[in-house]
Amino acid sequence: MEGFLSRSGRAIHQRRGLVITFSLATVLLSIVLVLQGNEFEDGNAPPTAMESGRALELVSEELPVTSTNSVTYIFSHETLTWDEQEFEDSVRAALEGLEDVSLGVLEISLPYDNPDDGIHLARHVSLDKHRAAVFVKFNGAEEDIEEEVGEIKTAVESETLEILVTGSLIIDSDFDRLLEADERRAEIIGIPLSLIILLFVFRTVVASLLPMAVAGCMFPLATGLSFYVSRWFSMTQYSVSMITLIGIAVSIDYSLFMISRFREELDKGADVEDAVATMMSTAGRAILFSGATVAVGLCSLFYFTATHMPSMGMGAFLAVLGSLLYSLTLLPALLSLIGHGVYKFPVRIPGANRDSRFWERFSTKVMKKPVSWLAPAMAILLLLGTPFLNVQLTAGGLDTLPPNLESRQAYEILEEEFPAFTASFVPIVIVFEEGQDPLSKDLAVEISEVCDGIRGVVGVDSVDHPLCSPELFDVDFAQWPEDARTTWSTTVSDSVAMISIPIQYASGSDEAEQLIKDMRVFTSSSDKEVLVGSWTSYEVDMKEHLVERIPVALAFVLVVTMLLVWFQVRSVLVPVKAVFMNILSITASFGLIVVVFQEGLLAGPLNFTPQPLDLMVPPLVFGIAFGLSMDYEVLMLSRIHESWLETGDNTRAVSEGLQASGRLITGAAAIMIAVFSGFIFADVMIIKSIGFALAVAVFVDATIVRAIVVPSAMRLMGRANWWSPSFSHSRKDKGDA
Repeated sequence: MEGFLSRSGRAIHQRRGLVITFSLATVLLSIVLVLQGNEFEDGNAPPTAMESGRALELVSEELPVTSTNSVTYIFSHETLTWDEQEFEDSVRAALEGLEDVSLGVLEISLPYDNPDDGIHLARHVSLDKHRAAVFVKFNGAEEDIEEEVGEIKTAVESETLEILVTGSLIIDSDFDRLLEADERRAEIIGIPLSLIILLFVFRTVVASLLPMAVAGCMFPLATGLSFYVSRWFSMTQYSVSMITLIGIAVSIDYSLFMISRFREELDKGADVEDAVATMMSTAGRAILFSGATVAVGLCSLFYFTATHMPSMGMGAFLAVLGSLLYSLTLLPALLSLIGHGVYKFPVRIPGANRDSRFWERFSTKVMKKPVSWLAPAMAILLLLGTPFLNVQLTAGGLDTLPPNLESRQAYEILEEEFPAFTASFVPIVIVFEEGQDPLSKDLAVEISEVCDGIRGVVGVDSVDHPLCSPELFDVDFAQWPEDARTTWSTTVSDSVAMISIPIQYASGSDEAEQLIKDMRVFTSSSDKEVLVGSWTSYEVDMKEHLVERIPVALAFVLVVTMLLVWFQVRSVLVPVKAVFMNILSITASFGLIVVVFQEGLLAGPLNFTPQPLDLMVPPLVFGIAFGLSMDYEVLMLSRIHESWLETGDNTRAVSEGLQASGRLITGAAAIMIAVFSGFIFADVMIIKSIGFALAVAVFVDATIVRAIVVPSAMRLMGRANWWSPSFSHSRKDKGDA
């Protein structure tokens, strides 16, 4: 009796026109969803589920004066200094272009506004006096200003002075622009390379174009769903990057295995309907298990609820879902329609049209001396992973952007050459109770106790705010000193107040992280809701969250993956071996990303600044790479298991299974590497490092692990590979389950 997948294949064959029409309808629906827009959150900001993210959100929403609606223009000249008349005239002439900006200008802060004030000049004039910074505050919300970024950057021009433009809005805009460019670049690199590899594998044009059809349908579906999901699930711009990164590779890979099995059945003399049915019951079953293992790895990302990783996991999950959907519906329908036409338009590529027994011969050679091959292979994998023991982690920042980016260069100039930018600030956000009077002295007394505690923290320069001085509230607000009234009007709303605390340490340093922890001793002990913000606070939150969640996520992935592999091959040892080997290959990729990105091995060619890895990279790479590595393992084991059921000879089953899947897995791995390589040349550091790590993990898994570790380990375990407790089913039943 035929199984469900086999019957599904026959049903698709009989209703192929309807299936193709339905698939095209889903693509049209996906386009409609995309056109309706998305509600993506800012992936560059700390998530609001963390204390640091909530503090930033409250400041942005409740204190518009302190929100990031200002842009900094840096004027430079090699010989002229800021106080020379020609320099000043050129600055003022250049700023006249702001009159053409559709947004209104609220304030322009020039060094010439108060040239006798040392503090004012330290903010506006560089140490060598050849640069002047002008801060322009625009009218409108951040969203309005973001739409006019291009006009804001080009409005100020000068023939005399060099002008650089920066500011958090400019940097965020550049980040989003680079992220979109990275996706396009990856497609331009990955898709043509994938097509060339498919031509080598299939040797015909028609068969090579079918996987592209699946990928072409997957992308709008996954993107449209991500846009729709963003209305009720936190999503970021990284989600679409994950769809491109994972979806294209997985779609082509799944199609490759399906088409290969279809042609294999046709070669045996089966008619088109039988070939489709057998393809679904064998390759279709394998990619279902494969997709499940990938999904398990991605599901681990959803457990990191206080980060942006669930968003990235959702994007990748939708990509895998779309890949499976079209591989198991549209692709069988197209193959049914085309039939023997899948062999049309053969391509004569030198070296691509020879049937080789390489994998069978090589695996047999390895299995003759399994220990001699396994020991050095394991040593190499462990050696490659060793550098990860020295990993350094950070929450990222400006250094993750290309070193030649104007907004980054300008900001670094502000930090290095303008004295006022050498100090870091930590915002303390006080959330008022509903109906509470911000001018209440009782409130000030409570907050002043927090202020007094923070003043004693090592590294804090000062704590100065009206809420820290209860004596001010003994008189009317109008009688306060002018500077106190100005501070109050710009940092206090009806619901929140912000106290900016200057500290002595650079953001992200170990000393700054300890300072945040010390400050929270006092903020957490207050009866009021007092939040500690800043990027350093985000790093502290991230590290604590990851340390808490990683063990559970890791255990979940390992246990569920082993169960899935057991359900496929009904073996106890094979799932354990598969998981252990995949951990080794991922560890090797971890070690290499430390050498490349932290130590800067390829900093020049890849255009980045060596730096600690982003905190999200290790769990992201593990979740994705583990699933993809198991993807190949499952597809390979399915052929080995088929041979085992037919022959009952372990050694023969391994060699025949590797030979049957060898050409396909080599092609599939090459396609994965081609797609991921497009992201290695990305400008955004986190995308670049993830693309590199995944490419390395796939390469290691498809070479060292598959060619040496798998056959040698399975040879040593012998028939024990296929032992499993009996649950009242015969061995034959287990294979058909």
